[in-house]
Amino acid sequence: MPIYPADLKLREELSEKALLPAHVVRLPPNQLERPETLTEVILGTLPYTTPIEKHFYQHKAEGYYNFYVENYRNMYFLPDWLSAYIQMNFNITVDHSNLELCRDVVFYVVLLYGSIVSFRTALFWMLTINPYTYPWVLAVDFVDWLYDSLAGILPCVAGIDLVPTFIMLLVGKIADSINHLVF
Repeated sequence: MPIYPADLKLREELSEKALLPAHVVRLPPNQLERPETLTEVILGTLPYTTPIEKHFYQHKAEGYYNFYVENYRNMYFLPDWLSAYIQMNFNITVDHSNLELCRDVVFYVVLLYGSIVSFRTALFWMLTINPYTYPWVLAVDFVDWLYDSLAGILPCVAGIDLVPTFIMLLVGKIADSINHLVF
């Protein structure tokens, strides 16, 4: 445990967020591009979350004692009211595997939505395909509600629409935030 100086100004300088290390995550993290199944050949290797490790402190005679999470500047916690609600009503104390499973599912849903957005953006450039016919209209329905709400806010620069770029930026930031969520 670090020893902080008694001076309040020095203590704030030492404990500010800029001095903390960042939890570096690559998508896909530490994965070799060696597909093993046919779906990995077609779709590529799928990314997975890299949770922040918890260090459990236990004693043989006294049992469970505590756990410690390393402090990074880019990690997020649930709000206190939501954490208290989950702990009290669902009796989740030490084993967070169900919460981590929910986080992984939300992470994959966000990445799937990002893939649908990129597919819809590719449909803009294919002039021979009518995106409002049956198989393509599903991608249009998933994306256009967000696209239409942002189209009036973001301008076109030199005839290039910035809305798909901004949507992909939002999807990437949300996926990164979910990847750094700590329970």
